[in-house]
Amino acid sequence: MDFDSFLTSPRWEILVIIAEKPSSPVEIAEKLKTTVSYVSQQLKLLDAAGIVKKERTGAVERGKPRALFSISDEFAYLTLLSEGLANKSLVKIDSHHKDIMKIWMVEDSSLHASIEMLYWKLYGSSDVKGVYVETKAPFKIIIVSENNKIKKDIEGFVKKLDNKLDISFSSRGVKNEGVVSLDANLNKLKGGQND
Repeated sequence: MDFDSFLTSPRWEILVIIAEKPSSPVEIAEKLKTTVSYVSQQLKLLDAAGIVKKERTGAVERGKPRALFSISDEFAYLTLLSEGLANKSLVKIDSHHKDIMKIWMVEDSSLHASIEMLYWKLYGSSDVKGVYVETKAPFKIIIVSENNKIKKDIEGFVKKLDNKLDISFSSRGVKNEGVVSLDANLNKLKGGQND
């Protein structure tokens, strides 16, 4: 299947809506300012492609069961164009893939390798409660930890890197626009929760 043409608007807009929150065709139609029948037709195509799933909920409104649509699984549609290799692929992703892709969303691509090395350095640390990355300039990494040893260890590690990473430490989670959390794998290993 050619996902470039398949995931054009409005199917892409529908996916954006249900990725944020499982939604009914009525809710989607209201947000897109279109008809429920048109949305239902697009959802059938997305369902047939295995991208969305439908779940029936209890009876609501005039005794009819309500259907909520959500993303069936997490995917990335990758396009690679480099010397000697051009390829497109739909890839099922897990939390590790998402963390790495969040790093790749940092505008300054010269920082990607350094951030990935820092990520692996922190991976599995029970003293790190979260890692947050500002994806747009001015670039910054915030590490949530109360352990001074971690702070000294990371500061020493960053000095060895070629590029300067702007790192700060906090004892609490961060919730700002443009800041993404890279702690899915960290929390998964520890079985912990984010602030």
